[in-house]
Amino acid sequence: QAIQRDPNYALAYVALADVYNLLGFYSALPPNTAYPKAKAAALKALEIDESLSDAHTSLADVRLHYDVDWRGAEQGFQRAIALNPNNSSAHHWYAVYLSLLGRTEESWKEIKRALELDPVSVSINADMALHHFYAGQFNQAISQCLKSLDIDPNSHLAHFWLARAYGQKKMNAEAIREFRKAF
Repeated sequence: QAIQRDPNYALAYVALADVYNLLGFYSALPPNTAYPKAKAAALKALEIDESLSDAHTSLADVRLHYDVDWRGAEQGFQRAIALNPNNSSAHHWYAVYLSLLGRTEESWKEIKRALELDPVSVSINADMALHHFYAGQFNQAISQCLKSLDIDPNSHLAHFWLARAYGQKKMNAEAIREFRKAF
C-alpha cells in the first residue's frame, strides 16, 4: 500500500525486499521466486536513494544467499555500515556472512555490535547463540537461547539452536523437545 501511495518511497521497497529475503531464506516461497523479487525491490530502493543503508543491506543479503556473490555481499554490507554505523541489521547479517566464511573474530565483533544496537532483537540474540554454537561454546549457546526465549518464547531460531546445543551435550531428550518446538 505504501508503494501504491508513493512509488518513490524507498523504505517501502526496502521492507518489500526484506520480506522476500526472509520468505526465500525460510523457503516459505521458492528461493528462485522470492530472491529475484527481493533483488528487484532493493535495486528500486537504491535507484530512488543510493545512500540508503537498509537498501544496501537488503541487496547484500540477496547476493549472499541467492546470487552466491561473496565479494558483492561483503561490499554491500560494508557500504551499508559505512552509510549508517548504527544499522543493526547490517551488522547482524554481515556477522552471518563472516561466520559462513570462517572469519570468526570479525564475525564476533559484528554480532556483538548488532546486539549492542538492538539488545531485544530475537533474531540477533538467537544468532549470537549460533556464534557460540559454532565456536563450540555449547553452554554459552544454551544461555543465549534462554535469553532469546525470555524475549519471545515462540522463537523458532532460539528453539532450533537450543536443540542443537543440547544435542552436542548429549542431552537428547531436551534436544528432541526443542526441535519439536522449533518446527
